[in-house]
Amino acid sequence: MKVLTEYTWNYLKKNRKNTISILIAITIATILLSTMVLVTYMAWDYELNDSISTNGDYHGSFKGNINKSQIPYLKENQKVDKVYLRSEIYSGKIDLERPYLNISYLNKDYWDNMPTKDILFEGRLPEKSDEIVIMGSFIKENPQYKLGDKLNVKLGYRQKDGKKIDPLDLNSEGEVFTDEREVEYTIVGIISVKNLSYEPSYVSLGFLDEDLIDENIRMTPFLKMKNPRTIYKNLPEIGKTLGFKEGEESNYENSYGIAYNSYYLKMQGIFPASTKLWERVPLVILIFSIFILFVIFLFVIIIYNVFTVWSNNRLRQLGILKSIGATPKQIKKTVIIEAIFLSIIPITLGILLGHLFCYLIMNKINSIVDSLNFDVDGKIFQMSFKTSPMIVGIIVIFAVLTLLISINKPARRLSRMLPIEAIKHSGVDYEHLKKKKKKYNNYSPINIIPSLARDSLNCNKSGFRTTIISITISFVIMFIFLAGMGVSRAATSLNTIEHYYPLNVQVLTNGLADESMFKEIRAIPEVKESVVYKTTYLYSKVKSEYASEELKKVGGFEGIDIKKYYIEKIDESYGIPVEIMGLEHDNFNEYVKSQRGDPNEYYDKDKLKAILLNLVQEDVNQPIARANFIPYLNNKVNKLSLSKHDKQFNIDIGLKTYEKPIKDYYMRDYEICLIVPKEILNSLMENFDLVGNYGHSEKMRLLVDREDITKVKEEIKDISKYYVSEDDFYIWSIFDDEAQKEIENKLMYLITFSIVFFLSVIGVSNAYSSINNNLRNRRREFAILKSMGIKKKDLRKMLSLEGIYYSIYPFIFSIPICVLFLTFIAKINRIFSFKDLLMFLDYRIIIGYSIVIFTSIYLAYYFGMKKVEKDEIVTVLKD
Repeated sequence: MKVLTEYTWNYLKKNRKNTISILIAITIATILLSTMVLVTYMAWDYELNDSISTNGDYHGSFKGNINKSQIPYLKENQKVDKVYLRSEIYSGKIDLERPYLNISYLNKDYWDNMPTKDILFEGRLPEKSDEIVIMGSFIKENPQYKLGDKLNVKLGYRQKDGKKIDPLDLNSEGEVFTDEREVEYTIVGIISVKNLSYEPSYVSLGFLDEDLIDENIRMTPFLKMKNPRTIYKNLPEIGKTLGFKEGEESNYENSYGIAYNSYYLKMQGIFPASTKLWERVPLVILIFSIFILFVIFLFVIIIYNVFTVWSNNRLRQLGILKSIGATPKQIKKTVIIEAIFLSIIPITLGILLGHLFCYLIMNKINSIVDSLNFDVDGKIFQMSFKTSPMIVGIIVIFAVLTLLISINKPARRLSRMLPIEAIKHSGVDYEHLKKKKKKYNNYSPINIIPSLARDSLNCNKSGFRTTIISITISFVIMFIFLAGMGVSRAATSLNTIEHYYPLNVQVLTNGLADESMFKEIRAIPEVKESVVYKTTYLYSKVKSEYASEELKKVGGFEGIDIKKYYIEKIDESYGIPVEIMGLEHDNFNEYVKSQRGDPNEYYDKDKLKAILLNLVQEDVNQPIARANFIPYLNNKVNKLSLSKHDKQFNIDIGLKTYEKPIKDYYMRDYEICLIVPKEILNSLMENFDLVGNYGHSEKMRLLVDREDITKVKEEIKDISKYYVSEDDFYIWSIFDDEAQKEIENKLMYLITFSIVFFLSVIGVSNAYSSINNNLRNRRREFAILKSMGIKKKDLRKMLSLEGIYYSIYPFIFSIPICVLFLTFIAKINRIFSFKDLLMFLDYRIIIGYSIVIFTSIYLAYYFGMKKVEKDEIVTVLKD
């Protein structure tokens, strides 16, 4: 065995070029693998921290409350690590702009670990039981108060007809307040929380001193467990001990009014027993895991083919070793040990370079984002570089396992080969020529050179498999990313609305938004024009005859693909989505007057009336730049029946217009758009059971000079924080889109060309090594051809043709794959055709890449030719 190892070591040293090719391939494959594992880990870490910043790091809580006597049980429970306590909400009476103050007390662990502390934007958090933080609108509406001032509050409860009123309820006629005690609080901080103008109370938070807790105070416990993996078993037991009712839940883990911090647990791989297998992996982790599997698959292909080339070059050597006594098991073991030995340095180097590459990429992304000075969407832009010893270990395991899988087949083949077959092997396989039945090359004097080149091409395909595969894959990956960028460029050029309003504000609310905020924003001097509106979506049953004559010419309602669009066939009618837009009073009146109508006709709540924006895109599969709009409904339609959540009502059509209420408003698919005053829409929405949050969200579009956008945006933020929490309003500007697009393009280029560069280096280095090995193994063949009279220029021509063939091969395989991919994109895309995708491809990159690959392979042949030309016939034939 020692002799075999020494022999192998000498072979590696003597064939440095081939060895270097193997080292490069393994190194780059490990870099790719390391990068994908690290990015997956960073995405997981970001999601985990994001869930903590959103909901906190507790594991579970109860919907019911506990009292002071139950706290010791939780504190002393060996299964519980920390207990975060929040009291129920209490009412306080104050004689200010609003009559009540709602207050909830949080203990120190709650303040320290839950995201509530992040809503503080001025001052500090409370540290004593007589200190509070209060919402920003309190200071705004009562300017006589500031940080550090005292506030006298009469704590008690609201009631009507002898029944208590919930502190969060609106004012009720005839209600009274019963005070139980008076407390003086010190205002130490201001928080950003959502509070509507018509609500009767301010929101405040205090400090829960566990040593001074009153026996009557009720608290919600949030528990952080010592072993969170058993929470679905332990929390129900704790709930049962605390005396909570079991409930009627079908699963034991959901009984006793338990509320789990589900996403935080999910990101740690903790699930209830009832969770199905496919529900256990977060989407972001699943996507990156698929990429990891793809890289591993790529790794296997590359390393397998590299070692296949290497094994072909060693057949004669290993055949001689077997002939002098080496067993198949020793040969296989030697090959595997050699592969592992060869991989130690490249795997180590690949992991280090993979970490360095990820670090540089993350720094580059962050520097790009920081340089733009705008808020950018997308989680990848918010990730930061992070690693751990466990991740390094996972990369090593993946790399070694992939290597063993890759080398197993070549090692097994070498160990089974008969010594005589291995010794006879000359490095070139001409067996396929004996199997040819239909087609023979023309070996006439005129065609002999091209025929010999084609023979060589067919004989040595296995030796160039790694080259062809890696270059093909790199070209396809590059093309896929370029196609993605092409779609993005097509969308920017053909399918982007030209924004009239460069600044938009969206206020997310569950109830009616505070009009004072919009008034303050409108009062900003740089705002030249504004429009405020809200929307809700309903359905209407529309008969076929409602279609306009223009729509009937392109197929009418019958011609709409109900599988693609949100259209439902109901008997002889069609269920069409209806968007009702509620325009702010002044905006609506101005819009109606511009249509020569009377705005007063639309404010009767008992007899609903709306304006129909009677437009539909003639072909919804055309991009906006090519869109042609036609009338949607015919002029005989004067009333529509609308429905939402089993609520039905009729609405009259006052005006039918082709003029949009908002200059850069976009008509989507086959929706019907009705415009009413916002007050009417608010009244209408009272009848709906709105599903989910933010049902009353409103939008505001602002006309601002480009140079004033940043300033106005900051002023809006300053105004908004006094009315809604930071998470409940969103400001968009055209700068955001530009910044987003710039980052996406740079990021895509960066990732694409990094991957393509690595794959190209593998392909080119392997090509150089394979070509040199191939030409060296064929020295005897070339010497025979020379002895038969072939001239140097003819030999050079033959090898040049081989080089051209091998340079073209990767693209012959790549082009059909790329065409199929483009066809697939055009097939699933509703907007852009195959021609559009071709139009916006960056052909400069494709041509440049093709030239680099072609030149690299050809140069490898060129330098090989120089060595072949120097060989002496007699010397080679004697060797």
